[in-house]
Amino acid sequence: MKKTHNYFAIVFLFLALHAVGQTKDNKWTFGMDIAWVSYSEADKIAVGGKFINQTPRFSLAKYMFKNVVFVGSVSTAIGDNQTYTTFDGAARYDFGTSQNKVVPYALIGGSFINARVLTPTLNFGAGSTLWFSPKYGLNVQLLYKFSEERFSSQRSHIMPSIGLVYSFGARDMNPRIWSSMH
Repeated sequence: MKKTHNYFAIVFLFLALHAVGQTKDNKWTFGMDIAWVSYSEADKIAVGGKFINQTPRFSLAKYMFKNVVFVGSVSTAIGDNQTYTTFDGAARYDFGTSQNKVVPYALIGGSFINARVLTPTLNFGAGSTLWFSPKYGLNVQLLYKFSEERFSSQRSHIMPSIGLVYSFGARDMNPRIWSSMH
C-alpha cells in the first residue's frame, strides 16, 4: 500500500508541475492551507469519526484560458487516528475577476480518497482569494465531496480550508483600463 501511495504522490507532483495560475500573464500559483473534513452525525460511525484534520493541504493551480483555472491538491491526515489521504483535481471559474484583488470562484472536480479503500468523489465548491500583495493572497474555500451510496467506505462530506497562496509571477495590483482591451 505504501508503494501505491508513493506512486500517486510522484505522479501528482509531476502533473502539478506541468499543470496553476490566476491570470494569462501570471499562470502559476502554489497554496498551503489549513483544512479539515467534517462528516454528519449520522455518518461519523461509518467512517470512524466526525472530524479529520487535513493540515497542511498543498495546492498547485494553473490558469488555462479565459476565467478557468485548473487546480491539483493533496492532503493527508497527520496526527489523527483516522486514515484519510485525498488527491483532488478541479476546474475553477472566476467570473472574469482574475485581475481583481478579490477573486471569487466556483469549482467542480473530483477526488480519490484513500481511507479504508480508495474511493472516488465528485466535488462542488466555492471560494475566494484576497490578494493583499502582488505575490501573496489569502484563500478561503468550501468543498462538498459527493460519494455515491455504493461506496460504503466513504460518505459525502464537506472540506473547508483557509490558507496562503503564492503567485510565481507578480500580479498587477493597479490594472489599467487599456490592459483589458487586447
